[in-house]
Amino acid sequence: MKSAKTDSDVDVDALLAAINEISESEVRFAGSADDPQRVSVDGRMSHTWGELAEAFELDIKDFSVTEINS
Repeated sequence: MKSAKTDSDVDVDALLAAINEISESEVRFAGSADDPQRVSVDGRMSHTWGELAEAFELDIKDFSVTEINS
C-alpha cells in the first residue's frame, strides 16, 4: 500500500523557482499561522503546494523530497 503524499514532502524552493520562471512574476506569501502555504501568483491564490503546482501545469511529484516505497 502506498502512503498519501503530503505537502511536507515537497521541495518548496524548487517548486517556487519553477513557478517564478514560468510566470515571470513574484510569488507572494499571503499565509497566516492557520494557512502558512497560502500564496498568490499572478492573482491566483493557492492554499496547498499541490494546488499551486497544478495551477501552473506542473507535476507535484517532480518536486518530491522523499520517495514513496510501494
